[in-house]
Amino acid sequence: MKRTMLFILSVMLLAPQVFAETITVCSYGGTYNQAIEKVFAEPFTRQTGIKVVTVSFPNYAKMKAQVASGNIEWDVVEPSIKAYALGVKDGLFEPLDLSGVDTKDFIKTGVTDFGLATIYYSHNVTYRTDVWPKTQGPKNWADVWDVQRFPGPRGMKYTAYSNLEAALLADGVPPNKIYPIDVDRAFKKMDELKPYIKVFWKNGAQGQQVMKAHEADTGSFTAGRMQIIAEQGVPVTCEWNQQIVDLDYLCILKGSRHKDAATQFIRFTAAARRQAEFAMLTNYGPANTKAYDFIPEDKAKDMPTYKNNMKTAVTIDGNWYAEHGKEVAQRWEAWKMN
Repeated sequence: MKRTMLFILSVMLLAPQVFAETITVCSYGGTYNQAIEKVFAEPFTRQTGIKVVTVSFPNYAKMKAQVASGNIEWDVVEPSIKAYALGVKDGLFEPLDLSGVDTKDFIKTGVTDFGLATIYYSHNVTYRTDVWPKTQGPKNWADVWDVQRFPGPRGMKYTAYSNLEAALLADGVPPNKIYPIDVDRAFKKMDELKPYIKVFWKNGAQGQQVMKAHEADTGSFTAGRMQIIAEQGVPVTCEWNQQIVDLDYLCILKGSRHKDAATQFIRFTAAARRQAEFAMLTNYGPANTKAYDFIPEDKAKDMPTYKNNMKTAVTIDGNWYAEHGKEVAQRWEAWKMN
């Protein structure tokens, strides 16, 4: 009898696992996808029997092509707020049913008809503390523009996105008056800084390398990425004053054959404890503010959505970019070349 039971058990262990269904989640790869798998995907599979496959990158053109062809490869996608707004305009997403999800503690911009946010990230005034001691470096965007008080090379993101907002803040526009963007005024202010911009970084990894290699003394960088290299010993710090806040949404591509399973997955990510764990792994801020009940204070104060950090923040207006992004991007590329 024992041999029979052992044989049956060994067969069960060797047999391939059978899942009720499989969904594909398209996000940003690397350690970020690893965090999705650990915090959301694996527990979700254990609870529901639905397998989650993570891939990258949620390129807008590919999302649009999948919907147009009806050949949906990605069930859940994580577009930026700009791509989200454009996708809503282009009809790329399924309406999102959040029945049973308590969203009262979510940041207002994190809950929409077609998407739910899990994290917020930010573009921050950043400087090297071997150039200026901590608390004595640039404290706001006007300081970044002040090359007399704070001389040295600058590093900025390679897109107009977030730079135009920083320029207007540097020019004295209050955070709640940034939109609609006065494009001419923003570019005029960028003209002042351009001679001092040594590098336009293209992604978070390159931004880290710029500060590691001391290619820039100060500029605009993502706080989460800077915190990681600071923990590795790079002398760098960020200011939360006037942070420019960005976010991504989890959405379901229109025509997904696994809409119900995808909806279940997105609902699963909303829980405060899960968002807390995800935030601590990624150094980003949770969309569900209840998550801060489960995050140590010393860690919480270095996240974008911590209440004190949001007081002077500007949150990217994806709808504005959906309307004006194309012409602004063209002007920006021409400006960089001149």
